[in-house]
Amino acid sequence: MKLSSKSLTAIKMFIDLGEHYEKGFISLVDIASRKEVSKKFLEQIVIPYKKAGLLMGSRGNQGGYRLSKAPHLITLKEIIEVSENSLFEKQNEGNLIKDILKELDQKID
Repeated sequence: MKLSSKSLTAIKMFIDLGEHYEKGFISLVDIASRKEVSKKFLEQIVIPYKKAGLLMGSRGNQGGYRLSKAPHLITLKEIIEVSENSLFEKQNEGNLIKDILKELDQKID
C-alpha cells in the first residue's frame, strides 16, 4: 500500500503528539520543528482530524493540539482513514469486489 504525503505527515504528527501527550496542548510550530515538516502543511492536515474527533485544539499563547484520547487507543488505521477515506474504498468496483473489500476492511479492524 502506498500512502500519500498527507497520511505520512499525519502519522508523524500523531507520533509527536503521542510522545508529548502528558504535556497537554502542543503547538504546530513545535511539531513541525521536531518532525521536520511544514507548519503550513500541518495546519491543513489537522482540520479533518479535529472533525473526526481524534484531535482537540486550543487557541492562544498556550494553545495548540492534543490527542482526544490516550495514544494507545488510537490506531494507525484510524489515522490513515481520515486522510485516505477508507483503505479499501473503490468507486467503480462491482458488488462482489466491494463486499470482499468491506469484509477485509472489517478483519483488519
